Amino acid sequence: MVKLRRGSPISGPSSALGIMRFFDAQTSSPKIRPETVLIISVAIVVIVAVVHLLA
Repeated sequence: MVKLRRGSPISGPSSALGIMRFFDAQTSSPKIRPETVLIISVAIVVIVAVVHLLA
């Protein structure tokens, strides 16, 4: 049976610190604005719908 101690805060897993360090690292990747991604996604959906209707 697990014994709980009073007053000790519950913390996340120790691997969470490694994840935070991973995402904080800066890489030299191309920066794309969210609006550009949204426009490209909508354009792909429209193109697929038109091709589906014509085929």
